[in-house]
Parts: sequence; C-alpha cells; structure tokens
Amino acid sequence: MLEVRTGKLRYSGTISISIDEQWQNKGIGSRLLDALLELADLHLGLTRIELEVTSANSAAVHLYEKQGFEKEGLLSNGGFHDVIIMGRVL
Repeated sequence: MLEVRTGKLRYSGTISISIDEQWQNKGIGSRLLDALLELADLHLGLTRIELEVTSANSAAVHLYEKQGFEKEGLLSNGGFHDVIIMGRVL
C-alpha cells in the first residue's frame, strides 16, 4: 500500500508491505518494494517516503536499508516489539 499525502506534504508518502509467511524469503518483498518505489519516484513525484517496521523483523529492515531507507526513530510502548521509523529522501 502507498498512501500519498495532500497539501504541503503532497511530496511525501507512507508505504506498508505485508507478505504472507508462505511467501517470505522468496524475493516477493523486494519486487513489491521495487514496484512501489518506482510508482512513488517516477509517477507520483514523491521526494520522501516513510514506513514503520517492527525491530524484530531484521530481514525487512535489511531490505529497506538496501533501498535507501534510514532509521529515523524508535517507538517503544512497552509492547511485544519496538517499532523502527524509517525514511527515504530523494
């Protein structure tokens, strides 16, 4: 999913990806992220994309870092896993 903001934040968007367990570690996440970033970069003209990922999902964190996302913050609410805020700016 790619959510595009409006108004002053119209060059910014948020992505969300979820891959069913049976399809994980087969390259589906990489292909899906590539398609979302192509849409964001080439067709929507977004300059900033952000996302949230659980700190326990090291494979996803690695995938996002390979695509230029950087860790920007950490949310800890005393729950089961902390959430890493990541962003990519062109």
